[in-house]
Formats: sequence, structure tokens, C-alpha cells
Amino acid sequence: MTVLSRKLIPLGSSMRILLVWGAYLLLTPSAALAQTAPEELRKVARNPFADEIKLTFEEDFAFIQGPYDRSANSLGMRPVIPLSIRGDWLLVTRVVATTIACQPNSLAKSGGTTGLGDATTSFFLTPANTGKLIWGVGPAVLMPMATSDQLGAGKWGVGPTGAALVEPDWGSVGALVQNIWSFAGGSIRSPVNQLQIEPLLSYNLPRGWYLTSNPTIVADWTQPTSERWLLPIGGGAGRSFNVRKQAIDSNLTLYWNAIRPANQFSPKWQLNLEFTFLFPIPKHSRKNHGSPDR
Repeated sequence: MTVLSRKLIPLGSSMRILLVWGAYLLLTPSAALAQTAPEELRKVARNPFADEIKLTFEEDFAFIQGPYDRSANSLGMRPVIPLSIRGDWLLVTRVVATTIACQPNSLAKSGGTTGLGDATTSFFLTPANTGKLIWGVGPAVLMPMATSDQLGAGKWGVGPTGAALVEPDWGSVGALVQNIWSFAGGSIRSPVNQLQIEPLLSYNLPRGWYLTSNPTIVADWTQPTSERWLLPIGGGAGRSFNVRKQAIDSNLTLYWNAIRPANQFSPKWQLNLEFTFLFPIPKHSRKNHGSPDR
């Protein structure tokens, strides 16, 4: 299992959440969208280093996993907090935490393990005033918070991370990259040496809607070449809008794992649902870049 392992909750309740999301997104009255321009909210949501606090809840569904074609799903939380440093730089903290985890036993028709998973905290140093290219670099730290060996790596890890983004008129394109090596933790646990690449691609549509693709490509360098890569292909749609005074971005994407490590029982399909709540920080202002962050 990879460092950022699947975080799962009962599939039935998650499907109800998915149906509610679809109905709400389609039936949101147009009056609710008048608070802030949806186009501006969309730019904030796509930008990884915008001057806004973001709180993302992400639920991932996994289908056809292991010899018994098990289905599972995961729930995680991802806060992003920018802090101004002498006006010229921002320090953006991004946490990817597993709030609920349940890993099914892929070698059996039923059963699994439930608990907390690991968390990864990244610190990006980025210019406060940007041009067409938005970028940030810094360290990433893996924290072994899992309550079971099946739900995490059992290791402390650290490594470099960086992201870059450009926003042409039609949307946005960029990538986030990190590689983490373990340096401490359980002596009987396997070492960690893992690369993650997150391409960022979106295409603007009217009224705050957009098409998007944001897969997580993984390479586990501790595995043989034939079992090393996880390569999802796909995408979906999203919308940025207001509910009263609260700015929200939400998207739904479907990915087919075109390349997957068979010995780790990776799923064939992934369905991802995200809700991001945006909280402005009035004292921050980026000259030369009219959009806040994702």
C-alpha cells in the first residue's frame, strides 16, 4: 500500500452523499450565485497558492479491487493556510489528512480494518506578487498517524515538494510534485520512497462551471519496475458558487487506472468527490495576479 493509502467509509452512505451533491449542484438557485462572481471563485479554487484559507473535504470511491472485486471509498480533509512573510512572500501550509479510514481485506469477500490514516504536511514558499507563472517550493513531512498497520506506512518521512501553475483565458494548467523518503519509525515496517505527481488542468465554462482533470500519479521506488506505477486517466466537471456569504467549489471526477501495481490490489476505477470552502484574508493582496488560491 502506498503512503497516501485509500481512506474508506461505508459505500452505501457515500453513494447517498454523491446523490445529494449532484442534486444540490444542479438545483442551486441562480440568486445564490450573485454574492461573488463565479469566475473569480473558480480562479481561487484552481490556484494552489491563492491568498485564501481553503478547507477541502475529499471522498474517494474505489471499484474492482483485488481478486474479489471489492469496492471501497475514502474520506479525507485538506486545509490550506497562507501566511504573509514581510509582504513579499507567502508561506502556504497544506495538510492532507485521513479523517476516516477503512481498508477492506482484498484477499477475502468481506472484512477489513477501520481507523485513522497517515497525514502529510507540505510547506510552500511562494512570491506574494506573481506574474503569469504562479509557483511555490518547500518541504513535505509524512506523519505516521495511522491506528493500524494496514492504514499507513508506520514511518516518519520527509522530502521536497513544489507546484507551478499558469492561468490562460481558457482555464489553468500546472502540476504539484513531491517525493518522500522515510527516516524513522517502526523498524519492521518497509521503507518509504515514493513520488507523487498531481497534474492540474481545467477548462472554463459559463456560470462558474468547468471541466477538470487532477489525477494523482504515484511511483513507489521500493517496488520492482513492473509493480511501481499507478497512472489514473480521466476527469470530470465542477462548479464554483456561493451559498449566502459562503464561497464553495465542488467537483466530481472519474479515473481509470490505466497502469496499476497488481501486487498491491489497486482498484481499476476511482471516483472522487470534493467540496472546498473558501475563506478570504483581506490583508493579503497579490499585485499582478487577480485571483486568490486553491
